[in-house]
Amino acid sequence: MSESFDELNKFLFGLPYNYENKDNFNNQDWIIKTYFDRMYNDQHFLEVINYMVQKIEFSTDGAYCHFACEYDGFLDDMIFEEGVFFAIGYPPEKEDEIVVSEATCYHYVRLACEKYLKLHPEDTDKINELLAKIPT
Repeated sequence: MSESFDELNKFLFGLPYNYENKDNFNNQDWIIKTYFDRMYNDQHFLEVINYMVQKIEFSTDGAYCHFACEYDGFLDDMIFEEGVFFAIGYPPEKEDEIVVSEATCYHYVRLACEKYLKLHPEDTDKINELLAKIPT
């Protein structure tokens, strides 16, 4: 029995993303959406949101999220003092990396949670509890 691509891969945001226009907000958009789709597909979504509201990084091969710090060892050539780093790919190319503000990051956390709840309404209490912890 052969499963289709859609049966094997679960997405919150779905495809296609806008890969062509890398000079505007859509560049951030597709990198961040891909990160959340990957975490959801790998069944790490609730764990990731829990870490993110605590400003703790969570990465897997091919999908990376790091909060600002002076040095964390992973980003030898990209030390940043504020914001949130997202990257896609293994290893990620420069055009597949972005640093966004924490406000932008948490905008996408909320958006991903809204999409997650449409698929998993049984987790409403868990999601609301996590969202209440987003730093202000």
